[in-house]
Amino acid sequence: MPDQTPRARARLVVAYGVRPAHELLREAAGRFHGVPPTTIVLGHECPRCGSDEHGRPLLLPTAAVRAPAHVSLARAGDLSVVALTDVGPVGVDIEAVGAAAFPGFDDVARHPDERGTDATASWVRTEALLKAHGFGLAVDPRDISIDADGSVTWDSPHEAPGPAWLRDLEVPGHVVAVVALPEQDVTGMSVVVEPASDSPSA
Repeated sequence: MPDQTPRARARLVVAYGVRPAHELLREAAGRFHGVPPTTIVLGHECPRCGSDEHGRPLLLPTAAVRAPAHVSLARAGDLSVVALTDVGPVGVDIEAVGAAAFPGFDDVARHPDERGTDATASWVRTEALLKAHGFGLAVDPRDISIDADGSVTWDSPHEAPGPAWLRDLEVPGHVVAVVALPEQDVTGMSVVVEPASDSPSA
């Protein structure tokens, strides 16, 4: 007989503040899992070489958190942003408004299909996608693009990710994008943005 137990609603939380990114991540992870931040253990994982000395951040399983969330973090100056979700790999990126609006950027960092759109917005989407995928800038950003609806163009020889979920976020003075590569249904997913007490105000 099929399992009739209802699945918990998928969640994605983005937090930002003027503090070290790993400190912000511990605090947000504690809230996400309902445990003290001191019980959160952070590590790293490199999808390319398998090292735990570098690569994307992750929460390590512990007695307090047996099935930790997928996480990502980014910084722009003093402002940090972190993303946590239970749906699958996630990536987040942040830049100051207009950070990529300079001559020559399109030639070295943007897919041809993105020409004529906001350079900074398309860049943070690309970075967030590559972080979620796990390969970062080992993939040439000129070979990929992601539209506002999450549609991905992938011209890279590297293995392409599966379907993507994208959300652009408003943070005063900054452009933020978060991308998840869902491993479950995200219909009705709860999306929460949590400014820390030291966050910039609008």
